Amino acid sequence: MSTTQVTAVLYQLQMVDLDLDRVVAEKNLLATSLQGSATLRKLRAEYDTARQQMLSAQQAQHDAEWSLEDVKQRLDQQERRLYSGVIQNGKELQALQQEIQNMHAQHNRQEERLLEAMDFTEAATEVSQRKAISLQQAEEHWTQENLALQVRREQADAHWQELNTRRQGIVATLDENLLKRYETMRRTKQGRAVSKVDQNSCQWCRVILTPSELQQVRISPELQTCTNCGRILYYER
Repeated sequence: MSTTQVTAVLYQLQMVDLDLDRVVAEKNLLATSLQGSATLRKLRAEYDTARQQMLSAQQAQHDAEWSLEDVKQRLDQQERRLYSGVIQNGKELQALQQEIQNMHAQHNRQEERLLEAMDFTEAATEVSQRKAISLQQAEEHWTQENLALQVRREQADAHWQELNTRRQGIVATLDENLLKRYETMRRTKQGRAVSKVDQNSCQWCRVILTPSELQQVRISPELQTCTNCGRILYYER
């Protein structure tokens, strides 16, 4: 192959490699996305927290109901003793009346605690239900998104395979040393080892070639590089 043909092949290889870079980046992004939705993980955590708070509130309400019932039973028992006429001793009767009075106060306090617990349970239940609805909607959305991501991954895999096959075909026509030089330059020059000559300038760095440099690019049997950025120059006839 002539030098012009060689640079044309290298430029073609570079275009394929740039496409491969983009496809690989897309594949990596899709792989990360398929691991799960950050929004979905956040909503699951919020729902778990809300549900635990609801269960704790329900337990606190249950405890308050039990305590109120216990006080009520003991109060009823003592009031039955008071009105049964069994107690005749004045001091004992006075003590029982005082105990009943204290138990009424305790009963009132326990009723207030129960009402507070019921209000908290109602609020916690509402929050938990809202979180459950948001989570369900997010899961339904993620199911659809996940299917779309899988389709895109399959397409990216097929595109990568196609490009890789094209690359192998191009590489087979190149000298091994030239290929190593190209790949080394790609690693050190932002993925672009070859720069096209466009309007007598290096397309990459926009430095204008002198008439002599331009002539060398066109006719020299050796590969010519840009004096500014060092990339292999490709002149398209």
